[in-house]
Amino acid sequence: MPETVRDWIIESIQQILAGRPFTSADYQNQPAKGWDEIESKSRIVKSSQAPAHSAWIALRQWVDDEDIRVKDPEYAEMQKVRLRALLERIK
Repeated sequence: MPETVRDWIIESIQQILAGRPFTSADYQNQPAKGWDEIESKSRIVKSSQAPAHSAWIALRQWVDDEDIRVKDPEYAEMQKVRLRALLERIK
């Protein structure tokens, strides 16, 4: 298991992009260590300024939108594109 939330974010996005399930249980198992490294310094989280924090929010949305992704494969692909772009910004 990843030690920091940043590493967890990276592994979680890679898991989704590889086509493996990412569930609410996976989201709940994130580490608490390292949150200060990814947290946005602003109340408004912008992917350009805080890509890891934005990715953390996107992972929550991924879990919440499971029913929409099942009904709308185009939406699912759009979310994967978003996650891929955030992953590139984090690395």
